[in-house]
Amino acid sequence: MKKIVSLILSLALLALCAGALADTFAATAAGFGGDVTVTLSVEDGKLAGVEIAGPAETEALGGAAMPVLADEILAAQSPYVDAVAGASVTSAAVVAAAEQAFAAAGLTVNKPEEVKGEDENAAADVVVIGMGASGTFAAVSAAENGAKVIGIEMTNGLGGMGNAAQGMFAIDSVLQHERYGDDLGSDEQYWFEHIFDRTQYLGNGQLIRMLVRESKNTVQYVLDHDIPMFLSAQPQQIAHFGETIVYHRWNNAQPFVHMAEYLDSTGVDVRFGTHADKLEKAEDGTWNIVCTKADNGTLTVNAKAVIMATGSFAGNEAMMREALGDDVYEAAFVIGGCDGTGLQMLYSAGAAKGELLTMNHGVGPRAASTPDGGAIKVATQLTMNTPCLWVNRQGKRFMNEDLLKDTVEFSSAVLAQGGYAYTIVDEATVDRWADATQENTGSWIHYWDQNGMLDENGEHTIYHAPISKEDFLADFEVLSASGDGIVAATIEEAAAFIGCDPETLAATVENYNGYVKAGKDDEFFKSAEDLLWTVEQGPFYVTKGYNAVLGALGGVNATDKLEVLTAKDEIIPGLYATGNNLSGISVAAYGNVEGVGLSTALTTGRMAGVNAAAYATK
Repeated sequence: MKKIVSLILSLALLALCAGALADTFAATAAGFGGDVTVTLSVEDGKLAGVEIAGPAETEALGGAAMPVLADEILAAQSPYVDAVAGASVTSAAVVAAAEQAFAAAGLTVNKPEEVKGEDENAAADVVVIGMGASGTFAAVSAAENGAKVIGIEMTNGLGGMGNAAQGMFAIDSVLQHERYGDDLGSDEQYWFEHIFDRTQYLGNGQLIRMLVRESKNTVQYVLDHDIPMFLSAQPQQIAHFGETIVYHRWNNAQPFVHMAEYLDSTGVDVRFGTHADKLEKAEDGTWNIVCTKADNGTLTVNAKAVIMATGSFAGNEAMMREALGDDVYEAAFVIGGCDGTGLQMLYSAGAAKGELLTMNHGVGPRAASTPDGGAIKVATQLTMNTPCLWVNRQGKRFMNEDLLKDTVEFSSAVLAQGGYAYTIVDEATVDRWADATQENTGSWIHYWDQNGMLDENGEHTIYHAPISKEDFLADFEVLSASGDGIVAATIEEAAAFIGCDPETLAATVENYNGYVKAGKDDEFFKSAEDLLWTVEQGPFYVTKGYNAVLGALGGVNATDKLEVLTAKDEIIPGLYATGNNLSGISVAAYGNVEGVGLSTALTTGRMAGVNAAAYATK
């Protein structure tokens, strides 16, 4: 009887202890780069802890915002917290996921009632819509050239994706002359012809020429505004080794902290948390911009000139499907962004619709984290960044794998295969990557500088150090569980994973092995130095890689003064476009010049400010 009583007491104590343990409730919502998951810990009916994970969010923006939002949700005991400046998309995803998790946990929190603020009217010489990288430079430039400027920004911060950018293209800059003297190795003529040629001469030659000519002045403008900038030690991508270094970097310089000071000193009135909704032509030829403020009141601004710097349409699913096609959109890894409202406003004002492009930039798996929340790095950096055997869904090679030396080029090649492709390596290759006695494992990675990769002498290197095979195999467990990878015992098993005919894949592998052993690729002419890995003895490691679409490009056509054009190439007076809103710098695919995206944003923003101010104050 004593034993029975003792057992009952023990079970009762265990039940009490179990009741004190926290229950967890998780929910997920789509963020800027991928899914964002909010996990709540609940004790005794009260929120006790909040964890937020979003491995695909931009590290400097969404990644930095998540712990702040977790603390605020816990402190408020509510999912309804304010967005973090510069991370509005991630913040919205966190709130949406937290709402679901609170509901699942049975925690009832009333959503704050929306209170409509007062309507307001304002006037300016120049209105800049969108205060990202391009818009911030446009606003400061316009103010410095004598214009009264109002900036409209739907988030609570400056710079947008410019905060995540590493650097900009420029030729003939003061930094290049400091390094090279007057012998740069290339000049404006070379780079104009290079960029224009890459568009197959379908680009906007005047716009490209302006970009190349003015890029050096943008570098000087950056330096004059107290933003540290330096020339990269060498090109970031292997395909560009041997070229004049054109990549001017501001990594970790917090450029928009500096620019905020100039916005203040020049009197630019920035309206944060304000969304521009409508652009209308007034009877006197000026423009009315109708906006929704953070308090849901209406702000109507009258201006003589408008600079549309809204960063294109990556967050507009319909427009992205138009640019990519439905099947590729479903397959590719698409990072969201601006909602396309700016372009729609330009179209309503008479602008012609320019070419819509996507920023194809790399290939990777959708599985982004290990079970403990760490990022998958070893397996995918090797299999997705090394010129090993790549095949499409038919089990056939489709490119010279040397294209991986330029992220944009091989990303576009994969996009042409439907948005994804597969890599195959065998056990011998993995062992080579893990062999510490190898002087060169044969693998390499882009952005060596960003990853801090050094050789034994402390010099920057593009080559991987030997990796831990255990880490590689652990990554493949995650990839296999997600459906993005498999460790196949046979080529037939690999073909089943890919969904292709096993005889076709076997023939591809046999032919490829022959090219490696002969040191000569008769199919796609891969260089002999990269014909390093046969695919002979299982197990075989197969990785499914999705095209990474980092954003969108294009939408309207403009002159070299950034004046927006109609379908008849007529200038719309007082209307300017900048940055990713512009068509004509890249055609068919994102240009593969290092830093061309940020250079376009900053240079067109700066010059639009100059031109709009001249128009508005003449």
